Amino acid sequence: MCAKQSRLSLTLRSFATVFSFAVALVFTAVSSFAEPLRIAYTSIAMTYGPLWLTKEAGIFKKYNIEPEMLYIAGGPPSLQALIAGDVAISFTAAGAVVAANLSGSDAVLIGTTIDSLPFELYSVPAIKEPTQLRGTKMGVSRIGATTDFIARYILKKWGLQPDKDVAIFQAGAGPQIYAALKSGSIQSGVLSTGVETVRAQTDGYFRLADVATSGLTYPFGPFAARQAFLKSNSLLVSRFLHAYVEGIHRFKTDKEAALATMEKYTKTKISPAIEQIYESYARKYVKRVPEVTREGIQTILLEIASNRPLPPGVTPERFVESRFTKEIVDSGFVDSLYRSR
Repeated sequence: MCAKQSRLSLTLRSFATVFSFAVALVFTAVSSFAEPLRIAYTSIAMTYGPLWLTKEAGIFKKYNIEPEMLYIAGGPPSLQALIAGDVAISFTAAGAVVAANLSGSDAVLIGTTIDSLPFELYSVPAIKEPTQLRGTKMGVSRIGATTDFIARYILKKWGLQPDKDVAIFQAGAGPQIYAALKSGSIQSGVLSTGVETVRAQTDGYFRLADVATSGLTYPFGPFAARQAFLKSNSLLVSRFLHAYVEGIHRFKTDKEAALATMEKYTKTKISPAIEQIYESYARKYVKRVPEVTREGIQTILLEIASNRPLPPGVTPERFVESRFTKEIVDSGFVDSLYRSR
């Protein structure tokens, strides 16, 4: 009986060994498969440096993701692509996500790269005071985009009525806004701090405002997904977040790689001025953890409420799915990245 038990035990152990080996093979095959993920971004700006670097440094592939990066100029069009299912994750305009959600979409923010607005307002040299903007055109990327929010916020702050005292002109992404400014189609334009603002300074345009100094909390460089996608692809989304957080770390700590990536995507030679702007983004603007703050969403809700009533009882939490960033923080992943530096 003991001999039989011994042989049975040996057989079970052998079976367990073979089974474990088979499971390991299957896991290896699955884990080595790079899962495709379509990601949209909205402009050629320093804000997307961490995203581009995550791809260029092979960090997405490290997390078994094969990214397909799509440039879709402007927050509203990139959000439309998300809602239509053309992309899975969209770096878009936070205000557009909130507005779409209020209109019945299941789009929510899952993260944001920056908590302020690194933008500047430039005007033709003849305009050096806000009052001189009356009767002129101000360029933004798209109506409903972050640049549109900024234009209206600044004008109201200066006592000017958007669309009445100053026409809001939809010009396209940053390079198109700057081109419109140079051609005379617009007399001022909202530009993301970076390549275009350096060009504007060099060409003698006047900086009317540095929006980042306003102290306004706003989710910038945010990324969104549909709740339906988050529910059915939670592991993929988790891997995406881990990859992006590691890409942020690389952007903040590897200046040479970051600048090389910026040069490739912006097609602009790196100058001392652009290096200085990179330092501002790496040290001041880009967060270690892309968490969406309650205060940032509240800023958007207040702007929407100034034009139309909000649904009763609406709170910022409705527009954010925070479990993925929370998991990353709670696991100690972020601390381990910066501790090992």
